[in-house]
Amino acid sequence: MDIPIVPQKLTYTVVEAAAALGVSKTVMYQLIRTDGFPVISVGNKRLIPIESFKRWTEERAAAGWCFN
Repeated sequence: MDIPIVPQKLTYTVVEAAAALGVSKTVMYQLIRTDGFPVISVGNKRLIPIESFKRWTEERAAAGWCFN
């Protein structure tokens, strides 16, 4: 019996990252434009590496970062 291998998800879409962070898609697009935000552009698509996004979020939280 073959067991299907499900690949581990490596990136979020903008909508998925916004949901994970609890912000709107518009705010997520604004965050993507900030210096140091981990984003990969593939054509017109923006992908956010999950582990880098977690690290980025934790670093900003620890520093008391505020985005307006």
